[in-house]
Amino acid sequence: MNTNGNYIQYELNDPLTGSYFYFTNDLTRDLSKALANPTANRIIWNQGKGQFKFSCDEKTVTLRENTFCTLTALNYIKFPDNEQKVTAIAFNREFYCIRDHDHEVSCNGILFYGAQNFSVLKIPSVEVVPFEKLVDLFLKEFEENDSLHGEMLVSLLKILIIRLTRIGRNRIIGIQSDYQSIETIRKFNLLVEQNFRKYKQISEYAFMLNISSKKLSEIFRYAKLDPPLHTIHQRTILEAKRMLLFTLKSVNEISEELGFEDASHFSKLFKKLTGKSPSTFRIRKN
Repeated sequence: MNTNGNYIQYELNDPLTGSYFYFTNDLTRDLSKALANPTANRIIWNQGKGQFKFSCDEKTVTLRENTFCTLTALNYIKFPDNEQKVTAIAFNREFYCIRDHDHEVSCNGILFYGAQNFSVLKIPSVEVVPFEKLVDLFLKEFEENDSLHGEMLVSLLKILIIRLTRIGRNRIIGIQSDYQSIETIRKFNLLVEQNFRKYKQISEYAFMLNISSKKLSEIFRYAKLDPPLHTIHQRTILEAKRMLLFTLKSVNEISEELGFEDASHFSKLFKKLTGKSPSTFRIRKN
């Protein structure tokens, strides 16, 4: 652990297992290391009173006081110069796989790998102190170096993710107490993340969830969320934007990779949701 006054940095990097965990309480001071592992998921917490702004998938994200953001290895992140101190945690699948352990934390589809692909959560005022105490437990554990050290860090990370997942669930207005419907939304988001290249119809996802298309649409309407079909389309176009911006693949290649039988259908959907053709979007952004 590296400490210097109020600045703290910790890194666990096991070359034998590939396990990676990183913590910093001053992200902008550690950008090169905090973003060094391309396979890591990240949790960012603005504990200060000022705003922290950065770019994620070409969208501007604003973290206000006591706001968290959860990001996956799939996100394209740019952090501009910013004097605001924020806390950040990075971890890869080898350290703790949120997909393999979904039954433990149930965060996929709410915090990670949802259709919008990143979440911004405001901590309720009554939860601020418990989160601060949890960070203190992380800091204390960084001073240990026994055989239980790694397991303890995983346990603390799980507690953090579970607490954030509860906040994320409560953010789904209209059905806060309907845990079955919340679970359906969560599973739908995860299924879209896993299958958007192959499946484009609500009925295909409703079948996997063992409910009717009508019921699935009703759940989203009661939760005051975008319709399921819109969610599928948005996830598809988000991936298209990434490929247009960060690869040299042609529009036809992207269309085929995203599961469209005809490139014109892809271009039509892209323009409907963005107002630009794929080619125009690539030129203007670059």
